[in-house]
Amino acid sequence: MTQAGNYAKEKTGCHIDTGVQSVQPFPKFGPLKNNLGLGLSELRKQLVQDSGPTFSYIVQTVKMNNDAIEFEQHGSGPNFQGDRLTLCTCKHQMRTRKTLVEWKGTWVAGFTGVQAYEKKNWLFYLAKIEQGYESHTDLWGKMSQKSRDAKAAHLNFLGDVFMPKEPFPNDNARFWPIRYRMPKIGTHTHRTVSDPDGWQTDIQYRHSISQLRPSLLAGDPQLTFMWDEPTICLPGKHCRDYAKYKSIGELLRKLK
Repeated sequence: MTQAGNYAKEKTGCHIDTGVQSVQPFPKFGPLKNNLGLGLSELRKQLVQDSGPTFSYIVQTVKMNNDAIEFEQHGSGPNFQGDRLTLCTCKHQMRTRKTLVEWKGTWVAGFTGVQAYEKKNWLFYLAKIEQGYESHTDLWGKMSQKSRDAKAAHLNFLGDVFMPKEPFPNDNARFWPIRYRMPKIGTHTHRTVSDPDGWQTDIQYRHSISQLRPSLLAGDPQLTFMWDEPTICLPGKHCRDYAKYKSIGELLRKLK
């Protein structure tokens, strides 16, 4: 990942903060690094025995650094910091489609939009969900300190987990934004001058029809694969929302 474009100036009132990280850095160590940039044949070989159901969608916040021909994730979801990929601030509606139990063992694939590079949907990440969580409090309580420091939304512009205030809330209070550390305006991508309450959706969202809450998804680090450049694509055009496959094998057979 090049340094150009990693930091942006954010106006917060009369103050200019130049320490805002506007692009997520790719992993340099650990299992996510080990599984970075695999070719399609190797990916198929590793997953040949897996039969888990799969969801795929477009990660609209992934752009192309044309100078380096590298992807750049300008959004908080997925967040792949702290040695684990999580999906907590994006695709709220999609994440209501399964229960916590049903999400476990499901694969999630994120593709770039066709505008990113050569008008194709490129595979950006593929992760098998190790566990789903009901609330940010539940997920926060299970994360390592390293993951907390890397993902905390009040500390990181692209963080995707909100830190609960002590004593930790329980029952319905887990979905009250007032029970979490609120990012300062301009210090998080979902709390801006134009939308100061946007971050609250990540905590209290309910599906407008089913009234179900979205599961917060955490991938298995050993079964999380990422690509920092265009390597594997989906022929044709991905649907606008998300697609479902009976198995990971069905998706892998479509890829080129």
